[in-house]
Amino acid sequence: MPTWGEILKELQTGMQNDKDIIDKTRRKYLALLNQKTGRNTIFYATSWTQTGKAIADPQALNITDEDIQGLMEVVHNLKDNSLDLILHSPGGSAEATESI
Repeated sequence: MPTWGEILKELQTGMQNDKDIIDKTRRKYLALLNQKTGRNTIFYATSWTQTGKAIADPQALNITDEDIQGLMEVVHNLKDNSLDLILHSPGGSAEATESI
């Protein structure tokens, strides 16, 4: 797997020709992780990763009990019990994160 610097260089090179390069690169490395581990792979990012989005309530960016239900819906039909879960958030409830 590449370093952060290598991924950043890949993104900078691709941005000149492809407006969707960030999403494509994210998907590429999630698929590679899935291939390497053989486990289900889920990436969960709160909306703080979106640029230009005005958030009235900064607490809405954190992991809360409300996230548990959404993630339960996603994992409900997974084929097996193994999972690589990547949480990308500026913080939140330790209890909600532990429950997830």
